[in-house]
Amino acid sequence: MVLLDSLSYFSIEFFDLILLFILIHLLTNIRSKLFLIGILLLLIPLTLISMMDAFLGILAVILSIVLFCIYRWKRNDIRILISDLFGVLLSVLIYWIIPFFTSNLARFIFSLKMDALNNRGALVVVVVIAMNWLFSLGIAIIIQRKILRQSLSLEENKIFTMQLAILVIIIILFSEVLRKMQALGIFSLIMLGFLIAQFSLTIYFTYLSIKKNQEKRELENLKEKMDMMNSYTSDVERNYQELRQFRHDYKNLLIGLNASQEMNEINREYLAEMLDYSHQMIDNSVMRFSEISNIQVQSFKSLMVTKLLQAEQENITVHFECLKPISNFNLEEVKLVRIVGILMDNAIEAAKESSDKILNVLVIANIDMIEISIENSYKGKLPSLGLMNKKGFSSKGPGRGLGLNNLNEILSTTKQADITHYAADQLFISTLNIKKA
Repeated sequence: MVLLDSLSYFSIEFFDLILLFILIHLLTNIRSKLFLIGILLLLIPLTLISMMDAFLGILAVILSIVLFCIYRWKRNDIRILISDLFGVLLSVLIYWIIPFFTSNLARFIFSLKMDALNNRGALVVVVVIAMNWLFSLGIAIIIQRKILRQSLSLEENKIFTMQLAILVIIIILFSEVLRKMQALGIFSLIMLGFLIAQFSLTIYFTYLSIKKNQEKRELENLKEKMDMMNSYTSDVERNYQELRQFRHDYKNLLIGLNASQEMNEINREYLAEMLDYSHQMIDNSVMRFSEISNIQVQSFKSLMVTKLLQAEQENITVHFECLKPISNFNLEEVKLVRIVGILMDNAIEAAKESSDKILNVLVIANIDMIEISIENSYKGKLPSLGLMNKKGFSSKGPGRGLGLNNLNEILSTTKQADITHYAADQLFISTLNIKKA
């Protein structure tokens, strides 16, 4: 091993520990004063332990973190505990591995000899600390942006945390064995690289398997909902036809009463008022979604009926238009329902928060394209489309919405459809364009 003076070793270990707690701050939500104060008080003792024995040092560090966080974990639910543990394990893994690579890199840069006291200790310390901080913080920021922002279920978090814990234990024990055998240098780097690569592949295939199962469950739930909506739509259509027939007979009966010679003038005026009112109410009730019958794709029709009625229950003024019969959208029904379902949910959510409460749905069949345009009123100022496209975006705060990210994921798997968004006349408009060929 490369020999440095005691002050150099102390400096490296001290700044590495500070770096570890910065990593924990970046990769977890641990912000308690007890944790910060406790770590500051134990910083020097932990550094001295690490100098004497690296293995005992990492055990003392992990034990200290657990002791200072146990109160927080007792007060919160299991999801907070798993999330914190995952971040802490990532921090410990970075803290333990990066120095292996930087120390060997420094030995190569400065041509340091093994088992010989180095006379450039200060320069080596500065370079090693700088590389540790640069690589560790860079990796932590990438993990924070690319991995920790992913929306995972509790079960998925448990699986990944358990796998990460196993990797951390194996690497720490393996490193200790290498250190005891004095098998350092290139051999240790190759073995550690192999372990990390193997773990990365395991995590990747686990992620693919979980995602596939999750998509399968989502499709099964969607099919169940579609069956329920189809049944509901059939009842609505049957009631609609009965109401149309009643409307026709009812109008004829009222007209017949109005023509009776035996009615006095007062009753005639009252009947005329009732006739106008009845015509208006029944026409509005029966005819408002009459063009929905032009939609001949049952799943899409069911979705439209369900969402439009849902919007009306939120006191939203609804308008639906489809002038021509459409029997085929040239898009998988599941994808069509998922895309339009998300658009309708977002539109209803925004419209009910606005003062105008407007929702317009237009299905337009052109020669070479079908356009599904969904217009909704909105409250305040619209955020940028770039922000809305981010996963988890919601105007009500983080973690509350899907934004438009899911749409992009679905559309990325099809070539014949695209979507455009824009605002005009105080309406936010989303148009799904589906090519017929």
